[in-house]
Amino acid sequence: MWELASVLIGGICTLAIFSFLIKENAVYRSFEHLFIGIAAGFAPVFTIKNFLWPNILAPLLGFGVEYFPDGTVLTPYNSSYLLYIFPLSFGLLYYTIYSKQFGWLAKLVIGLSLGFSAGLGIKGFFAEMVPQIRSSLKPLIVFSAEGISWTSSLSNIVFVGAMTLVFLYFLSTVKNDSLQKGSSSKAARWVMMICFGAFFGSTVMARMALLVERVQFMSGPWFQAVKGLIAGGV
Repeated sequence: MWELASVLIGGICTLAIFSFLIKENAVYRSFEHLFIGIAAGFAPVFTIKNFLWPNILAPLLGFGVEYFPDGTVLTPYNSSYLLYIFPLSFGLLYYTIYSKQFGWLAKLVIGLSLGFSAGLGIKGFFAEMVPQIRSSLKPLIVFSAEGISWTSSLSNIVFVGAMTLVFLYFLSTVKNDSLQKGSSSKAARWVMMICFGAFFGSTVMARMALLVERVQFMSGPWFQAVKGLIAGGV
């Protein structure tokens, strides 16, 4: 019964969301708010259940201690988990933002969080961009065991040529009207439009995959559930 109810409710929610294709209506807005509310409620529960409790609270409170049947300790309590109290206490200072007298304490947590986020962002930027720059330095002539690999060489030549055109298009340190108004500029725009078109096509394909999944659900399990419900009622 629970599985049947979940299928029926899922189909009703899908139809309510797809009603936006006709026009914006109260049913769509109601289910939109319902979805946002469920997602907002699911996030803290998921965080507590899958991260905060098993990784921090349970070891800190000693729930991970195991015993033999005779009462002998199998895995003793690790006192190093008590160090979690310090970051937990510091993080709780964030809630002083609701106090006029101690609200300045929240700035310490916010400043530390922004500093860590900036450091991780810079690290992630270099970790992502440096390998891309290194992979962009391709040889124009590729040799293989049989000699020159013309397919790989042609691919690298096209890649380096396209990258050079786009680089010159955005070159702003040297003022040169010929780079921005000549044939190289037009070729660079064509290269970028092809790239943007490929990105947009992949986005559309991802959306179509979601649509196909919903259509299969509505025409398969949901239709059979409604059919069985009607047959049972009759």
